[in-house]
Amino acid sequence: MHRPAALLGVLMLFAAIAVAANAPGTAPYDPSLDGWKQLQAAGKTAAVENKRVLVIVGGNWCKWCRALDGLMSEDSGLRAELGKYQVVHLNYSKENKNPEAMAHLGNPEQLGFPSLLVLSPKLHVLHTQSSEVFETGDPAKPGHDPAELLAFLRRWSRAT
Repeated sequence: MHRPAALLGVLMLFAAIAVAANAPGTAPYDPSLDGWKQLQAAGKTAAVENKRVLVIVGGNWCKWCRALDGLMSEDSGLRAELGKYQVVHLNYSKENKNPEAMAHLGNPEQLGFPSLLVLSPKLHVLHTQSSEVFETGDPAKPGHDPAELLAFLRRWSRAT
């Protein structure tokens, strides 16, 4: 009688782990996606919605990428401003370096990760930015400064 209960407990644990692994903010980058197709789809949607495209280049392997995604998910001001963009998390990893998308974007991986790019709906690169400028520089509170990120997003959110 204890074995079915133990088995059920183990199955519930695995289910909880699977849900947590797919929860928003935990794995924003999908190496199985074709980055160029992601950009094309985002451009079409951005054109219809009169938005710009915000591309965040990084990978789930990158702690700074996950930290930035977490901040953008948790901060209500950043979430609201991100709503003015068509956002693409463009994967760059050993599994998929998305060479076609990276070449179109001017190889932003050279700036480090994460990198942010603002594109027109026609996928013209309007601005490329390393996220390093948004870091607090405070060892007591490492991470990205939400006020600096918000100012950046506001500066570039106007659609063309």
